[in-house]
Amino acid sequence: MEYLTKKEKLSRVLIRERKRRDLSQQEVANAIDASLRNYQRWESGETFPQPYYWLKLQDFFGECINEVTVFDVQEHPLQDRLLAGDQEDTGAVPPQERQDYQSSEADEGNAEKANYRPRMSPTSQRKIKHKLLILSTILLILILVVVGIELLLHITNPSHPTTIKPGGAWISPGGKTIGDVIPFAAYAYPTHPGEPEIDHVNFTIYWQGQDPRTWLIACVARTPIRNDIFACNANLRQLGAPAGKIIISFDVYDRQGNKNLAPNGEHTLIYSPTASS
Repeated sequence: MEYLTKKEKLSRVLIRERKRRDLSQQEVANAIDASLRNYQRWESGETFPQPYYWLKLQDFFGECINEVTVFDVQEHPLQDRLLAGDQEDTGAVPPQERQDYQSSEADEGNAEKANYRPRMSPTSQRKIKHKLLILSTILLILILVVVGIELLLHITNPSHPTTIKPGGAWISPGGKTIGDVIPFAAYAYPTHPGEPEIDHVNFTIYWQGQDPRTWLIACVARTPIRNDIFACNANLRQLGAPAGKIIISFDVYDRQGNKNLAPNGEHTLIYSPTASS
């Protein structure tokens, strides 16, 4: 009388039921979420499935699969050990087969753990999606608010390119009437620390009859006499200025070509050639 182990019984049942349903090994493996390699081992009688996959096989094949667990009246000595441990004794299995068996068992165990991971219900998934949508909407609104504020600030306070404008202040002349010689003097300095040093100061003059678009340079001061004070003298008689009202000013230039024209505006004097200088 032929006595079969559980693995051998399972092998016959799997082959019989699969062929009865006209299925391939791959189709059965896919149906129970198992790898083709593991299913082939079960069908060849090499290994017995883990409890998770045993339940999957029962669900797929139905009650017919349970005949694997029906014991024969007389058990084979090796079968006694198998039934007691619910698995094949691997002690007498050659090393290579034992390694393959253990690898298969590990694959099945990992797959079982993966399939038993808790899954969120559709309601929970919808709630999470709803919360993510709300957060995304809030974030978008915040971005739009920030952009709007920056745009408003740009409109109300348009940015201008930073320009360097050297500073200056009048010193001389300070009276109302002047003779032939004008002792020009003025402060000229970088407006902010780190800006270029002053290169020169042009003292300018204009009188009635001159082209108002062209001021004459009366004299140029290139070196400060002390503490940012630039000074030079201009002879009105030599410049050809007529007696009467004249207008004077000065322009400041730094060493990078930046300039400040008439930082203190214009000053009106009366030129009297006969007045003492």
